Amino acid sequence: MRDLQCWLLLVTLVSGLGLAGCGKKGGGAASDEKKEVKEGVSVATSSSSEDPEEKYKVAYVRSAQAFSRNDLEGAIKYLDAADQAKPNQANNANLRGAIYTRQRDWVKAEAAFRDSLRLQPDMPMAQFNLGEVLFLNNKYAEARERFQIFVNSQPKNDLGLYKIYLCDLLGGNQAKANEFLSHLEPNPNSPLYYFAKAAEAFARQDKAGGMEYVGSAYRIYPPDANATFADSLVEKGYLTGEQAQPIPEEDKKIKTDELKTLLPGVKK
Repeated sequence: MRDLQCWLLLVTLVSGLGLAGCGKKGGGAASDEKKEVKEGVSVATSSSSEDPEEKYKVAYVRSAQAFSRNDLEGAIKYLDAADQAKPNQANNANLRGAIYTRQRDWVKAEAAFRDSLRLQPDMPMAQFNLGEVLFLNNKYAEARERFQIFVNSQPKNDLGLYKIYLCDLLGGNQAKANEFLSHLEPNPNSPLYYFAKAAEAFARQDKAGGMEYVGSAYRIYPPDANATFADSLVEKGYLTGEQAQPIPEEDKKIKTDELKTLLPGVKK
């Protein structure tokens, strides 16, 4: 669940502690993130270690960094210290949920995300994270509610719309799923159309059709953009991890005629 984990990390780092985003693509963005992480730790450690607020900042930043390295034991250790320095923080609970999600401890993850929302009901990404845990455990109706709350705050978020669609498709609400799909069109900025069509094909046991849509997406969009959507298909068993990887470099060059067919409106 690489991309779910990235979303989770993104949310926990929105607390103004000198960290931002996942740094998934773009050298400038990654460099900025490293700079912000370094500055965040520097600022936090430059003050008196006896200051509870600074203790919290240092521990929280270190926990998030450990999580990003997949050092879950270290992440929990620093997060416990952050909780001790500054209890009842929504970001702490959200990061704890991210750790438990990576450990696939669903009960603890769900409890942590609900705790995060109890402390800060207006945290959109905590809604998304809770929805994802429910989705991964086939609780589609409950997951849909959480994704809808998230989308209400970010109406143009394609990943949120995709998750709602998957909840309808896999949860037996075929009418809503079909309605959503009927209004979708290819978009040069998002692979939503191709992965929604792939999911629909996989759901009706048309593996070849599903793989065709997935292949089209990987020919058009950046690997990171595709991985965000492919992750759900991997979790549901429609794709293997290998099938969700970018296509070989020599196969990435797409003919103009094929691109014109896949994305209507593209000129030769």
